[in-house]
Amino acid sequence: MSFGGGDRFDVLNGDAVYDEITVGTTAVEVKVGGSPLAERRMVHITPKDNQVFWGYDSSVTTSTGTRVWKDQTVFLPVGPDISIYLIANGAGKGVSIAELA
Repeated sequence: MSFGGGDRFDVLNGDAVYDEITVGTTAVEVKVGGSPLAERRMVHITPKDNQVFWGYDSSVTTSTGTRVWKDQTVFLPVGPDISIYLIANGAGKGVSIAELA
């Protein structure tokens, strides 16, 4: 079977790491540990306490970011060289995250 002229399926079949991070009124980068997963192809975001907002740099605000509602899961296809930041409209918001390769 062939898709798109090749025999390779574009699936996640490498490493996966996950954690819960705390998001507040200062933007935090979505990553598990000190740096993004080396061959990351996707991130997963699920706010547990309240809505959060995501953007591509640390200047994201609750006005400029894209909203993710409490218990909504968002998958973003981004590699390790693309940063995703989260910010909340209050302190101490728990967010489950994962990085997948």
